[in-house]
Amino acid sequence: MKMATKLLVCVWLSVFVFVLSLCNAITETKERNQERESLFSFKNSLENPQQLSSWNRTTHHCNWDGVGCELGRVTLLTLPTRLLSGPISASLCSLSRLRTLDLSNNAFTGSFPSQLGDLTQLQVLDLSNNLLSGSLPTTLFKNLKSLCSLDVSNNSLSGIIPPEIGNLGNLTDLYLGMNQFSGQLPLEIGELSLLENFFAHSCSITGPLPEEISKLKSLNKLDLSYNPLKCPIPKAIGKLENLSILNLVYSELNGTVPAELGRCKNLKTLVLSFNSLSGSLPEELADVPLLTFSAEKNQLSGPLPSWLGKWKQMESILLSNNRFTGKIPPEIGNCSMLKHLSLSNNLLIGSIPRELCDVESLIEIGLDGNFLSGTIEDVFVKCTNLTQLSLVNNNISGSIPEYLSGLPLMVLDLDSNNFSGVIPVSLWNSVNTVNLMEFSAANNMLEGSLPVEIGNATALQTLIVSNNQLKGTLPEGIGNLTALSVLNLNSNFFEGSIPDELGNCISLTTLDLGNNNLSGSIPEKIADLAQIQCLVLSHNNLSGSIPSKHSSYFRQANMPDLSFFQHHGVFDLSYNRLSGSIPEGLGSCVVLVDLLLSNNMLSGKIPRSLSRLTNLTTLDLSGNLLTGSIPREFGDALTLQGLYLGNNQLTGSIPGSLGLLGGLVKLNLTGNKLSGSVPTSFGNLKELTHLDLSYNELDGQLPASLSRMLNLVGLYVQQNRLSGPVDELFSDSMAWRIETMNLSNNFFNGALPESLGNLSYLTNFDVHENKFTREIPPDLGNLMQLEYFDVSRNMLSGQIPERLCGLVNLFYLNLSDNRFEGLVPRTGVCQNLSRASLAGNRDLCGRILGLDCQIKTALLNAWGLAGIVVGARLSF
Repeated sequence: MKMATKLLVCVWLSVFVFVLSLCNAITETKERNQERESLFSFKNSLENPQQLSSWNRTTHHCNWDGVGCELGRVTLLTLPTRLLSGPISASLCSLSRLRTLDLSNNAFTGSFPSQLGDLTQLQVLDLSNNLLSGSLPTTLFKNLKSLCSLDVSNNSLSGIIPPEIGNLGNLTDLYLGMNQFSGQLPLEIGELSLLENFFAHSCSITGPLPEEISKLKSLNKLDLSYNPLKCPIPKAIGKLENLSILNLVYSELNGTVPAELGRCKNLKTLVLSFNSLSGSLPEELADVPLLTFSAEKNQLSGPLPSWLGKWKQMESILLSNNRFTGKIPPEIGNCSMLKHLSLSNNLLIGSIPRELCDVESLIEIGLDGNFLSGTIEDVFVKCTNLTQLSLVNNNISGSIPEYLSGLPLMVLDLDSNNFSGVIPVSLWNSVNTVNLMEFSAANNMLEGSLPVEIGNATALQTLIVSNNQLKGTLPEGIGNLTALSVLNLNSNFFEGSIPDELGNCISLTTLDLGNNNLSGSIPEKIADLAQIQCLVLSHNNLSGSIPSKHSSYFRQANMPDLSFFQHHGVFDLSYNRLSGSIPEGLGSCVVLVDLLLSNNMLSGKIPRSLSRLTNLTTLDLSGNLLTGSIPREFGDALTLQGLYLGNNQLTGSIPGSLGLLGGLVKLNLTGNKLSGSVPTSFGNLKELTHLDLSYNELDGQLPASLSRMLNLVGLYVQQNRLSGPVDELFSDSMAWRIETMNLSNNFFNGALPESLGNLSYLTNFDVHENKFTREIPPDLGNLMQLEYFDVSRNMLSGQIPERLCGLVNLFYLNLSDNRFEGLVPRTGVCQNLSRASLAGNRDLCGRILGLDCQIKTALLNAWGLAGIVVGARLSF
């Protein structure tokens, strides 16, 4: 009986296990099918499901691209950089065994799916580099207790960082950077005791940083750069003994560098640049085994400490743009591993210590922008690995030493010092010449010439020796420099012709030979330099015509070297002896920004094609022999800010289309033979500051619309045939900022408007040689900035306003040849006026004229009585 019972129990147990296994198998099959359908739902929710072409019903889902399974269940979904777009489907939340989810580097949009918090086995979640928005859901941090790595960087997430983040006790890697969060780091961040890497750069976190950050004992890398922290560096960071990288660049930090950082005994990289840190460097940093220390662009001060020499493993010391004073400590030469030293733009003085080059590993030295003096006779001779040396803007003197040619220099910048003597020929004629890419020694006192050997420097990309005393001819060998991008020889004494071989320098973007004594014609091959975007040949003795063949220059829009960006698009041939016409082809040089051809002997008409230059901001053709009319097409050159056509022989009327140039700042048409009236459309030139129409043959009235040019500073219309009253011109004078007004030598009439007294910025007012009548308005005494006032040769009358004479800045006053009367005031400038300034006013009197007003009155009365007597006698 017992045996039967036992047998029955065994049978029932076997049946139960079988049924249970069968149920589990059915459940597993059901869940696997559900996972498969969830993946299909995810695919179908995409805007571009075709990107997952391997996901089809003929293939088991565990074999799909990016899907990983264990025992038939999905544990891994990695689809980075697949160009996927659309929202992240909540169907993924059915993948209950998922441990890794990587959808990075796609274009997913919408909010962060809160349902992802249901994936309780998730260990790695990477949604970085997408277009997700909204806030981080708190459910994500409440349930994902197994999460080790979270990366949501480079999205558009906003809101606060939830305090619930402290629940992620297993988290080792946290990446939140490149988002738009707000508020401070939550105090609960300190609960992440296993956190090793924390990157939260550029995500709008504000300070102060919580003291709880000191609890992150496992932290190895901390990056909070590019955030508006606006607080001091917390001393608590000194408790992070495992920290190896600390990056706080561009974080608006203030206060001092805390001495507590000296406790971070594993710190290798410390980056504090571009903040507002002040004070001196704490000596406690001397014992930190740093490889890189960067604190550029702060307000650090005091002498550079000698303990810098204790950094035996240091590779980069970057302390430029601070306020360090004193001498460069020679102890830096003890940093035996140092490769990069930047102390630029401080207040350092004295000579450069020779001990620097005890560090044979030095590759780059930047000392520019200080007050260093002395010579470099043998300072860098032992820097046998030096590739970049910058000493710009110091007070270093002496010659450029020969030994520099023995160093593997790629960049040598010596601008703005007191170097003298010649440039060593060996610099262009040594084994290392082939390495040199940049040589700059502008603004010194260098002499001699450029040797033929310069053609050996075939790697040279930049050659700048402007503002020196170099002379001689330009060597033909310069044509060998096919890599040369920038050649600047401005302001020297070079003579002779421009060598044709320059046309072989096919990489040239900037060619500046201005302010020399060069003569001859401009080589036609210059126009073949397809890369050129800056050509300056001004202030020479060049003759002949502007190259007119089909040109290649100024047609490519690629940006030049940033250091020469301000010269981009400059074509300057001004102040030479060039003749002939302006080539029509210049209208195809689309890169042109500034076209400067003034003060030559150019003739013919102004090409209409110049109006097609869509980047043109300055056009200066003044001081030539140009004829014809001003092209009305210039009204289409909407980028123009400066138009200078003065001192030519232009005729016809001023085209009203110029009033369409809404960005025009300066317009100069002086010294031509222009006729007709001033266009009323000029009132639309709201940005105009200077308008010069003087010395032409213009007639009619000045249009009242000019009063709308509220930024006008200078108005010059003298020596024309303009007429009529000017009342309406000053109708809105309260808003004018005009400083200089010259209406002289015209036929203006009527009274001087009382509203002139509202021109509070006016310093120079000249209306001499017109037909103005009546009195000088008393309100002109309000012009406190007035310095020059000339109303001579008009028909003004009445008394001289005492308030005008009392203006404290007025130094020139000419009232001659009018009809003023009465006593000349004895205040201000009037008490020192010359008689010439008052001449031609028969009814004026006063001490300055040597005529007492009472005597003059008696004489006038006597003359009047005598006239009566004589008249009476004649009547008999």
